[in-house]
Amino acid sequence: MKKLILLSLLLIAANLTQAQQADLVLTNGNIITLKQKGNRAQAIAIKNGNILAVGSNAEISKYFGKTTRKIDLKGKTVMPGFNDVHQHPAPVYAFSAPYAVLKLDTVSSMKNLLSLLKRKAAITPKGMLIRGVGYNETKLGGQPIKDSLDKASSNHPILISHVSGHLSAANSYLMDHCGITETTKDPAGGLFERYPGSNKPDGICKETAASYLRKAKNILYPPEPTPTQEMDGYRLYFNQVLASGVTSIGDAWTTPQKVKIYQKLTAEKFPMRLNLIIGVDYLNQVLSGKIPQINTDFLRISTIKVIHGNSLSGKTCWLYDPYDMINPLTGKKDYYGIPPARSQAGLDSLFLKIHSAGWQIACHSNGDREIDMVIAAIENAQKVAPRPDARHRIEHCSITNQGILDRIKKDSIIPVFHCYMYELGEKMAVYGPERLKMLHPTQTAQQMGIVYALHSDAPISPYPAMIRLGSAVTRKTKEGVVIGANQCIDAEDAIKAYTYGGAYTTFEENKKGSLLPGQFADMVVLDADPTTINPDDIMNIRVNTTIVGGKIVYQAGRKK
Repeated sequence: MKKLILLSLLLIAANLTQAQQADLVLTNGNIITLKQKGNRAQAIAIKNGNILAVGSNAEISKYFGKTTRKIDLKGKTVMPGFNDVHQHPAPVYAFSAPYAVLKLDTVSSMKNLLSLLKRKAAITPKGMLIRGVGYNETKLGGQPIKDSLDKASSNHPILISHVSGHLSAANSYLMDHCGITETTKDPAGGLFERYPGSNKPDGICKETAASYLRKAKNILYPPEPTPTQEMDGYRLYFNQVLASGVTSIGDAWTTPQKVKIYQKLTAEKFPMRLNLIIGVDYLNQVLSGKIPQINTDFLRISTIKVIHGNSLSGKTCWLYDPYDMINPLTGKKDYYGIPPARSQAGLDSLFLKIHSAGWQIACHSNGDREIDMVIAAIENAQKVAPRPDARHRIEHCSITNQGILDRIKKDSIIPVFHCYMYELGEKMAVYGPERLKMLHPTQTAQQMGIVYALHSDAPISPYPAMIRLGSAVTRKTKEGVVIGANQCIDAEDAIKAYTYGGAYTTFEENKKGSLLPGQFADMVVLDADPTTINPDDIMNIRVNTTIVGGKIVYQAGRKK
């Protein structure tokens, strides 16, 4: 009997020892844990997709086992995987694919834009729509009005969207087929730009006016990709995102069709953690239960995206005080932006419906006048139907003031700030020096104890993690101009906002966003420490390895 008891105890001890053997151990590293500011570790042990322990090399050595994979970091820096809580994923296709949408964010002149469109027209059947996204009029030297786009092709409809996503440009072919003429009135919440001294539209359609460009008759639309082609395009996109150091994303306007795509990716165990923010256009499907809430480790659905307000970089957001620019229509400084189409009563009603159904609200809003309306609607919803820890969000939350931040803190609202000064900072001058002091106010929010997140809004600005991190720290444009210097934060605070802040935004701060025992083993290995190098060099840091759930999903130089 004693021998049997002894044998049992030995088996239990063996099992306990086995249970503590890590699957993967990283040693000799500079590990930014985010346990508290300045906390660093040398090694980390991973088991069953979670972090088993973090500490010194000696402390972690006890988790070595016969099957443990060991990686010597040789001093490289490790930090939590980035969480880009607001972007707009799209499949990546070859230029020659008829359904491919041209990427225009790097096009640096009107000449290059027209050349690219001509190349696409040469391989596109006459009468078929040519599409592009992300043009930047500052780089082009002006807006690509229809006179310019007509030079690319008069045999194809051309539709390209601005880097802000809030205005579009069309050539004469498309404008004519959409029936947009001198007599077409500006819709609520939108504006057709017109030639000076004339009512004739020039091809630039702002905000809701851009929807008219989707009403063309008698044009050919590009064929849809096959389901296989589409899935391959999404896999390529997300593999590129993983390679940039991002391990979690939020799709900030998810359609029912995209829900199915993400469910397929999850079913095949694709290593990207996905938070789907359902577009408010599909609210009836949400409320009817056709799109249910989901909360798993790799797929979450619990948020509704509302758009209330307009664009910062597109200069259409609604302000209390006029823009610091001359209104070309009046010759005066009397332009306040474009008012939202929805009234306060309409916004209150919509928010109450979403809030009462137990969903999180993520509302796009940029101008101070818009943001105040959003906060008022959240306050009304909480007053009518109190709900603790709702964590409603304001996406971008750009032009603020102290009063706005005071209400955000009081109401426990999460601001999800942009950090795209590097690419689009040159467009901010129109808001004037005083407003720039409270533009994306990360430092003030931090001092107030407001938990906030950062995001790329890709393709509005590129998603690569180190570019976004560097932009959040320096707030410099490509020309070296600092936008809102008083709102600069240091690298470790920016890392926390892009990791822990993102996790908090999706109610997952106990699962990810830090490198602590029990959390998901999602992390990136970098070839330099963002917290010690020159801030201007952060965006050039190379991502060496990306790990999701304890598995290496990207390694520089490794072929798939």
